[in-house]
Amino acid sequence: MTQAFLSPEGVRTAFRVTGHGPAKVLLLHALTGGPDAADAPGVKGWWGPMFELEAPLSASAATVWTPNLAGSCYGAQGPEPRGGWSTRYQAEVLAQWLRAEDLTFDALLGGSLGGMVALELAVLEPGRFKAVGVIGCGGRADAWLWGATEAQRAILASPSLGDDEAIALARRVAMLTFRSPAGLAERFAAPGELRDWLAFHGRGLAARFTRAAYAALLDAMDNHDLTRGRGPLPEVLARLGGTLHVLGLEGDMLFSAACLEELMEAARKAGRLGEARWVRSPHGHDAFLIEWDQVKAWLKEVLP
Repeated sequence: MTQAFLSPEGVRTAFRVTGHGPAKVLLLHALTGGPDAADAPGVKGWWGPMFELEAPLSASAATVWTPNLAGSCYGAQGPEPRGGWSTRYQAEVLAQWLRAEDLTFDALLGGSLGGMVALELAVLEPGRFKAVGVIGCGGRADAWLWGATEAQRAILASPSLGDDEAIALARRVAMLTFRSPAGLAERFAAPGELRDWLAFHGRGLAARFTRAAYAALLDAMDNHDLTRGRGPLPEVLARLGGTLHVLGLEGDMLFSAACLEELMEAARKAGRLGEARWVRSPHGHDAFLIEWDQVKAWLKEVLP
């Protein structure tokens, strides 16, 4: 069942609670994800294998809160922020909910955009998380990420395209950053096969997402910078209340290895670095949604 928190400013945060285990976990979704992280009747969760029997987030091992990030379209509602969309704004919305319900967690987890928001939230509310685990993201957006999101944004902004066509075309661009050259070469032997695969994913997102949400979340990613107004990254990470665990993704075409390494090194200097690993895979950024055994092994080191 989806629950919701309404802030005094009228921003609605929708969330689900899954499981009944002793480990309390806050899990944040990636760009087009939502509260449905676990599989359920009629629902394929975006991180389903992590919730299977004997998996780190199984019902008997953990109680997991999965909110919808501000700007998304799976229950989150509210006005556009005055300063524009950013991961810091999304974290501030979540922080209001956590304060209102006085929630604390053994671990805060997030992948991709969810990891970016998790970092911001961990800095805003350091006393609420014993550990933080982020996957496939850095402490800031870089020029490569700006370029990847701008190519999608230009399509979404085109007045000549209807909503479904714009979303589908933008998603085709995105898929090339979610996967890697090695993975695509391994899977496809002819141009038509790849075109059909891109079209399939484009249609799939158009059927379940909105143009406004897509653009808002791209903006949030662009404006991600933990150091803005705070100082050098090691000093910012020193404010964390617990250990920072980082999982990089080999061959990632969305978040550069340099950004991940920068985050790991800053956490090390701050005395906050925990388990830092790389997923070895030909699948690039999406490996955290494919290489389940490697992700589970890392996650077991993050959770109590």
